Amino acid sequence: MNNSVTVQDIANALGLSRNTVSKALNGRHVPAKTRDAVLNAAIAMGYRGYGLAARAEPKTDGPTRFVLLSSQHLMNINYYVNVLRGIEESLEGRSIDLIQFCVTSPESFERFKKYLSQAGIQGILCIEFFEPGYIAELLKFDCPVIFLDFPVVDAEIKGSYDIVLPESRDVIARFCLKLIREQGVRTFGFVGEYRHCLSFYERFAGMREALFLAGLPVDLSRSILDTDAIPYDATALEGALGHLPSLPECFVAANDTIATALLEALRRRGADVPGQVRVLGFDNVAESKKTVPPLSTVNVNKTALGKRLTALLLDRVDGQSRANQVIRIASTVITRETT
Repeated sequence: MNNSVTVQDIANALGLSRNTVSKALNGRHVPAKTRDAVLNAAIAMGYRGYGLAARAEPKTDGPTRFVLLSSQHLMNINYYVNVLRGIEESLEGRSIDLIQFCVTSPESFERFKKYLSQAGIQGILCIEFFEPGYIAELLKFDCPVIFLDFPVVDAEIKGSYDIVLPESRDVIARFCLKLIREQGVRTFGFVGEYRHCLSFYERFAGMREALFLAGLPVDLSRSILDTDAIPYDATALEGALGHLPSLPECFVAANDTIATALLEALRRRGADVPGQVRVLGFDNVAESKKTVPPLSTVNVNKTALGKRLTALLLDRVDGQSRANQVIRIASTVITRETT
């Protein structure tokens, strides 16, 4: 029996975080499997610190509580409805409450921080949540966080978190190379704010990579990049098209919403799609099949995204200690009539 055994010693032996072990020893809420492992290890290792008396049943605070944090009302967006379905399927049958919180202003974020400090939240899922300042503040709380996509940042954001996003760079690069090699396409333009989020940037980077690998110049003069200042509607994009020196042979749009508006803008300007210019979207939302002509796009298994987000959060809540992960879910091109 070694009276010098510490909480960190137990954490190291089990591969858990020190905080999780401390919670288990002091009767705070952790999964039953984790609690039993900690208490058994503490006894076996001879731990005699404060809290081992919590061998008795721990405090019960009701079901586990997760928060779904976003900056938009997700149920209004077709893409996220399917992601939410994956989350709900993963939580089905578990004693977990999922609480949705929408942050739309600094004031609402302050309200959320106050709520988080008082409500006994065990985990957070962030969807469409890309403000670096908010994220840095969020990660100061002792709570596992999993992100669907992430902002493009110039400096490291410190904290314990994981990121899940659709694979974008390679699938776009491969398809652009196919157009170059099989159809003789030489000029490309990107439409979308490429710094909006990591997946947008990787789609932009995939287009540039294809040009580089094919030995073609990376000319962005035919791109519409500042779409944060240009609404995603046909009228605004029609005006932006008028400022380009010429149309590229292929537009790569950051997502299907932008691609759909772009198709209408091109139609208004009398451009022939795909004869004069090709258009590729991303996400394969239901509306992409109904455009004129039907939109070529990249399919993302949105339900799988939701399930992977949830699995990672459950692992984190269970106390698994590991390095931060970035996980990409495979994507596939669906070729329709715009390419």
